[in-house]
Amino acid sequence: MSATAIPFHVIPMKVIDFSNAKLSLDLGKSRYGTAQPQLDIFLPPSATHRQMSALLHAFAASLELSTPASERWIVQSERLSEPNHGRIYLELAEGDHAEAMRGMMLLNTLLG
Repeated sequence: MSATAIPFHVIPMKVIDFSNAKLSLDLGKSRYGTAQPQLDIFLPPSATHRQMSALLHAFAASLELSTPASERWIVQSERLSEPNHGRIYLELAEGDHAEAMRGMMLLNTLLG
């Protein structure tokens, strides 16, 4: 049995200017006490919850595609209770310092 690749089609996408977004990189702690690289995102008050959701999805997709195959962490995102606040974080597989630093370097690519 063989499979053929599904052709990739470019679809029109709405582009939104997120240049006023404030990004804050931090090495936090998970609920289990292990290191957790995270990026807090704050949008201007005029932004909608859908814009925040779209930005979180776009950032998470970018991180997934940039993660080396050798890494086993999980990219997560969440909208927080404040209307224009969300975060992207990595659930690390090993939770050691070296993996946390590699995760921080990956998240730092979004600050570009």
